[in-house]
Amino acid sequence: MKFEDLPIHGAKLVRLTVHRDERGGFARTWCADSFREAGIDFTPVQGNSSVTHGRGTLRGMHFQRAPQQDAKVVRLTSGRVHDVIADLRPDSPTFRQSFAMELSAEAGVMLYLPPGLAHGFQLLGEEAGVEYLMGAAYVPDLYDGCRFDDPTLGLAWPLPVERISPKDLSWPPLAGRMPGFGVSAG
Repeated sequence: MKFEDLPIHGAKLVRLTVHRDERGGFARTWCADSFREAGIDFTPVQGNSSVTHGRGTLRGMHFQRAPQQDAKVVRLTSGRVHDVIADLRPDSPTFRQSFAMELSAEAGVMLYLPPGLAHGFQLLGEEAGVEYLMGAAYVPDLYDGCRFDDPTLGLAWPLPVERISPKDLSWPPLAGRMPGFGVSAG
């Protein structure tokens, strides 16, 4: 595993070492020692997976509030997505900044996202499988999100949003409810 800094403070691109032969490939997708050597204090406590259908479908933007903010590792098992992270940490040097990149199962990479980031993705093909290693257990009362088109973040998506859950459409604006996002105009 090789770790590279992303433009969002504390976020990392993790390049997997893929061993290939005539049978296919093999890669280690989790190693506590490698993460520790890279200076990342992360212990997975829960694993999640999703399968999403339909080009243009969007999931996000999701996060978990304190005191159970969750770091996570994100890896595609199939397909391609436009993956987006947004920094919601008022004390971060990259507060209110976002970063996006294409992730694919074939690329042999994962993302490490520290606590305090919102995460989402949009399908670039017809189906994608995503696996998550979570640093905190899911707590329904702390689960939160922001709209994919929240004006305070100014996120860009490569395709029209063809499908999104009612919950992801219902998140209120960050302005007025999150520190450092100003007052809501509504």
